[in-house]
Amino acid sequence: MKILLSGATGFIGRSLLASLQNQNHQIYALVRAIKSDIDDQVQQLTLDQLATFNEKMDVFVNLAGENIASQPWTAKRKAALYESRVGLTKNIQFALAHPPSVVISMSAVGFYGVARDDIFDENTPPKPGFAHDLCEAWESAANSFAINDTRVVVFRLGVVLGKGGALAKMRLPFKLGLGGPIAGGKQWFPWVHIRDVERAIMTAIQENSYNGTFNLVSPASVTQKEFASLYASSINRAALLPTPRWLLNSLFGEMASLLTEGARVIPKRLEEHGFRFDFSNIKSALDDVEQNISGR
Repeated sequence: MKILLSGATGFIGRSLLASLQNQNHQIYALVRAIKSDIDDQVQQLTLDQLATFNEKMDVFVNLAGENIASQPWTAKRKAALYESRVGLTKNIQFALAHPPSVVISMSAVGFYGVARDDIFDENTPPKPGFAHDLCEAWESAANSFAINDTRVVVFRLGVVLGKGGALAKMRLPFKLGLGGPIAGGKQWFPWVHIRDVERAIMTAIQENSYNGTFNLVSPASVTQKEFASLYASSINRAALLPTPRWLLNSLFGEMASLLTEGARVIPKRLEEHGFRFDFSNIKSALDDVEQNISGR
């Protein structure tokens, strides 16, 4: 198939790109500028070049979006996050000469907002807040492809565990023994192994029964305290010093809610579709990631 991939050089994108190439698909990577570190067999296209490209894409996989947790949510940062998700998705739809047959787009469990006590499946009403508003607008932009009889699948991702991504940012503090529970650690930590993310995307490309929104999180829910303890153990450290809520609030403002308040999210629709997770145990998932990093 001819597959257009945005975010091809990101954490998930690089991993997915290799898997798609192994299946001999023709990949077109949407980039801001032509890059030297992308395989020559992948055709790179800027947004301007895409607008003059007359080939019909079978699939558009939309992974683009700036890191929501890398900076405090100032008004300027919120605008950048919105543009990198919602604006870019709309611009790609406008640039494509022909609507793709399938669109696979990412979202996040942030759609459900700030909540500790409820259990969220795909139909549970969300809580208000910036994370919800951003995800809702992003999903709406992706779903607008459906007006052309395009099959649209949206995955609401938890924290993706793999070689890179969130764990790469956490690794040094945990190595220094600074990875203890955040704000008491009783909040939920929705997670998913990157291999299951790849498999879910590949399955959604192939299976016509996949349509609409899916929570892409492990069915094995854990608290942030449980995650911290098991991640520290996987790198042979102890999770010693807890991080107080007031410190995160002072450092990150509104964005601190991503760390201090986590919803319990379940992959109800994926399980109804018969999807089986390779990693439904967080200890085995973290151990697998560490083996890949250390080469053990």
